[in-house]
Amino acid sequence: MRYLFIDTSLADVSIAVIEDNKILSSIHEYIPNEHSIYAVSYVDKVLKKANLEANDIDKILIVTGPGSFTGVRIGVTIAKMYAYLLEKEVIPVSSLKSRVLGKKSNYFLSMIDAKNNNYYVGLYDNNYNEIKESFMKEEEILKLKQKYNPLVVNEEDSYDLLEIVSYYKDNKGVNVHSLVPNYLKLPQALEDRI
Repeated sequence: MRYLFIDTSLADVSIAVIEDNKILSSIHEYIPNEHSIYAVSYVDKVLKKANLEANDIDKILIVTGPGSFTGVRIGVTIAKMYAYLLEKEVIPVSSLKSRVLGKKSNYFLSMIDAKNNNYYVGLYDNNYNEIKESFMKEEEILKLKQKYNPLVVNEEDSYDLLEIVSYYKDNKGVNVHSLVPNYLKLPQALEDRI
């Protein structure tokens, strides 16, 4: 089984092709605010480096957020385009959960900075079951840390692509038309209107 992995949820972009628990090719670049310029060409590059055509991919794993509103939209759009045109299965991946997969602890707290002392937070048990995914203030996070004493990971912590594929590979894909970003909160422009 061959997977195309796409993550444009943060300032860095990760695109990879994985087959049978082996990374055939990958690109990981720090390109803040330039996802729309490079992400599609990165998909092409990893496919060529793996000596594959787009249609050789069986499933697409797309990180749907939370994270950068624009970055997430770009990645989701690319995944939808490939999945629709090539009639491939698309599987949404949480940017929060992906950071804890393969790690060992009783509880995990995954955090992504959302600016102004706000964070996107995922709390998971030792089997990676979601206890809570939410947009939170720093004070709320301190309460979770006191209650669960979790292993804390953040956006600077790298993730393990092979663990992500292993965890999500048996998930049922979603209808490409229903694939949407996971923002956990409204964009600031919409919140300002309310």
